[in-house]
Amino acid sequence: MINANDCLCLTDNETIDYAIAHRGDDGIVVIPPRVSHIEPERSYWLLDRAILLPENTTVVLQNCRLKLSDRCRDNFFRTANCGFGFPDPAPIENVHIRGEGLCILEGADHPRATGDSSKLQHNPCPHYPADIIAIDADWVPRERKQSGKLDFWDVHNHSYGTDAGKPDESQYGDWRGIGVLFARARHFSVSGLRIVESHGWGISMEDCSYGRIEKIDFDARMHKEIDGMVMNMENQDGIDIRNGCHHITITDITGQTGDDVIALTAIVPNQETFRPGGSLCSTHVMPNDWSKRERDIHDIIIHNVTAFSYLCWVIRLLPANTNIYNVVIDGVIDARPADSEPVGGTLLLGDGGGYGDNQPESMRGISISNVICASGTAVTLAGYMKDSVISNVVNKNPATPVLNVIRPDGMTNVVTAGLVQAGS
Repeated sequence: MINANDCLCLTDNETIDYAIAHRGDDGIVVIPPRVSHIEPERSYWLLDRAILLPENTTVVLQNCRLKLSDRCRDNFFRTANCGFGFPDPAPIENVHIRGEGLCILEGADHPRATGDSSKLQHNPCPHYPADIIAIDADWVPRERKQSGKLDFWDVHNHSYGTDAGKPDESQYGDWRGIGVLFARARHFSVSGLRIVESHGWGISMEDCSYGRIEKIDFDARMHKEIDGMVMNMENQDGIDIRNGCHHITITDITGQTGDDVIALTAIVPNQETFRPGGSLCSTHVMPNDWSKRERDIHDIIIHNVTAFSYLCWVIRLLPANTNIYNVVIDGVIDARPADSEPVGGTLLLGDGGGYGDNQPESMRGISISNVICASGTAVTLAGYMKDSVISNVVNKNPATPVLNVIRPDGMTNVVTAGLVQAGS
């Protein structure tokens, strides 16, 4: 075991990298509150780039705070097998992040880029329509600015980033905005973290297996006050489980996110241009050659979630030209405050086909139970589900049904029981 404070280097990244490189046979690196002769008044760790985690490494955070600097356009943590220069990441094993006490990962004061790969960066990038009109945003048609009635995408097409307009920098979000990014990791865990104002998704797993994500608290709301103006910060999902993931348990999740709290996104578009691993303008850090990569997500347990999404869903299952199967979702409380606008939803199962084709057997072996809904929609089945169970669901919003099946043939051999509608 090695303590990062015992490694005196010129920068915080160099100090932590040195500790990881010189970890003992047990692979344990302890990161407590920062103590250094360089800027001794600062007790938190300030990162200019991602901390890379090699195989057989356990990082133990102890009541500490790690913050991204305004120079950083990178993750907090990333497995060392992926990123720039890794066109096809090799498998990696036994990688763990464990927080003890209050351990905070916090985004930059002035992020260089936010949002996913579909979001163009802008600075300033107001969140509120009145401010969008006040800066005369060039992406909003003149007639809508004059009427003062903006549409949804006028607000959400762009995302704040100080790299906006810089000719040598990508103008879109990408995998570098993800807080904790693991690729092809086997036997892994991430636990005991509070993730505050991530630049994109909080945690993303690509082609990972046999792991746990637990005791994670999120604090994000799709916008943040920067220099006196509330700026738009898109796609602040909590946890994204992506193509190829299996045998993963997600438990004890709390807080609020801007986008989906937990999303299982097995997306393969109908048409796609090949990208090697580490490509920009993508939230995938792995290559997208689906003739070689596993497409599906399966054998996932989601348990004990008390959280809400500012705009989207608490839990979302999204197969497109893929399958999601053997999933247990049990014990979900949509914690949207009673005095907030009932937007978004609690569970979204599939979609209308905007990401790729929904297959008739794309979701199967799904068990959903013990859910309390409090958002704009409760349980929405927009795709196809078969051989599954939805039970013990309480919907506190009388304006929307407990279960809304969009397609006439959306359910095959699906048992429902104990669906309770407020006011009925």
